[in-house]
Amino acid sequence: DSHFAVGLSCFAFAPSAAAFWAVSLCLFQFADLEDAGVLIQLILYALLGVLYTLVVIASYLADYLFIKREQRSLYGRVDIALASGTFFLSMFDYYLRATFLDTLVLVLMAMSAFAWSGRSESFDTWVWRHCCWHVIGGSIALYGALAHLPSASSIATPLPQYLLLMEGLYITAIATFLALRQNLQLERKEELWDSWAVCANWQLHPSLGDGPQSLEESEEDPGCCTFKRACPSTS
Repeated sequence: DSHFAVGLSCFAFAPSAAAFWAVSLCLFQFADLEDAGVLIQLILYALLGVLYTLVVIASYLADYLFIKREQRSLYGRVDIALASGTFFLSMFDYYLRATFLDTLVLVLMAMSAFAWSGRSESFDTWVWRHCCWHVIGGSIALYGALAHLPSASSIATPLPQYLLLMEGLYITAIATFLALRQNLQLERKEELWDSWAVCANWQLHPSLGDGPQSLEESEEDPGCCTFKRACPSTS
């Protein structure tokens, strides 16, 4: 069920991660950190640099490596929680620097794109719409990182160099990862997939049932997976 386009689109969040790192480095080097507002922005930017990097990884695991139709893996559940929390934190940070109306427009754009993807009626439609969601979400995050910069007068001049450096580092890291994965032997790929799949814990997608359902191996046939409705705890 993996689709190359979706896997590639997961990296659309990388430019925003690099941008948050670039601005945080500039703030650390050139801004007045005795200003409490600037210090808060430095902390938030550095945190968002970490979080958007994790979003790239979680999205790649959930939407490409461990995706199954009509099911959601543990990686998928982590991806949704992480991406949602990261996005709203970045919008809160943007609100501290911009106006309420500007922030509201960005939030509505992102929520509309995500909802549009979630309402896909077929796998092919989902592929297209989810790629669009990744690009739109990543673009909004990138805009939020670079618009209404904190301590703009102090960091505007050095920022382009730091931005090019960080974007280059992310591009190099992603290209190296993809090259290594492409040249990995099939047996080794399967080994790695199996080791990570142990934690996947696929469950029936919430939209397809009225309760949590987990996939467990059948006792009669270890190679056969069956749906088993999770019973509520009696403790």
